[in-house]
Amino acid sequence: MGTASDTPPAQPLGWFAHLRAFLIALHLMAITLLALPAAGEGLSRWAWQDPTVQEELADWTARLNRWGYPVTQAEFEDDLWNVASAYESARGRPVALFGHYYGLCGTFQSWRMFAGPHRYPSRLLIDVDEDGTWRPVYVQRDPEHAWLARQLDHYRMRPFLYRLSWYLYAEFDDFSQLSHWVARQAAHDFPQAGRVRVRFFKFHTPTPADARAGRAITGEFVPEMVLSLEAGR
Repeated sequence: MGTASDTPPAQPLGWFAHLRAFLIALHLMAITLLALPAAGEGLSRWAWQDPTVQEELADWTARLNRWGYPVTQAEFEDDLWNVASAYESARGRPVALFGHYYGLCGTFQSWRMFAGPHRYPSRLLIDVDEDGTWRPVYVQRDPEHAWLARQLDHYRMRPFLYRLSWYLYAEFDDFSQLSHWVARQAAHDFPQAGRVRVRFFKFHTPTPADARAGRAITGEFVPEMVLSLEAGR
């Protein structure tokens, strides 16, 4: 039986082992930095005017007041903005150092996995004008009106439509580009139609009491675009 003195002494690690450990630690640091929560596009004051965000801010303001911290919603919003801006600035500097590494590895992720519940969801609606009468041809998640459903209901398309319903994209190119693409398809598929209307129906999520009482859902159409189909023929 061998003794402790028979155990060979541990060999010192070579330079490659140290280099490998350093690179692994650097990689773990890089992916951890990118995995930290970030506001992204949400760090925009105009985006905070969305009714879902405003309702969340109102709820948290009321909660803080109940906990003995007197604050108005405007003050709370300003404080939250300052904290979020400082956090994003602190996170952004080290993330920028690894920018080329993320690009080379293909590991950069620009979208947020968990955006939060939407209190004012929207449904995409598309109508065509035939002899002065609007006829619905696509209603999101409605099998009875499923024109272009293969494209618009695709899992790659749904996050894009969800994004459009969050912010007031009527002022931006994304909704306009979507509407013009729909118009080109409609010009081909509906030769008797003169116009196409693309819009989102934005409404408040019904409460359990609303659902039990069978109350009708009310809302508004934001944004909306009407386009002539003649140019596409």
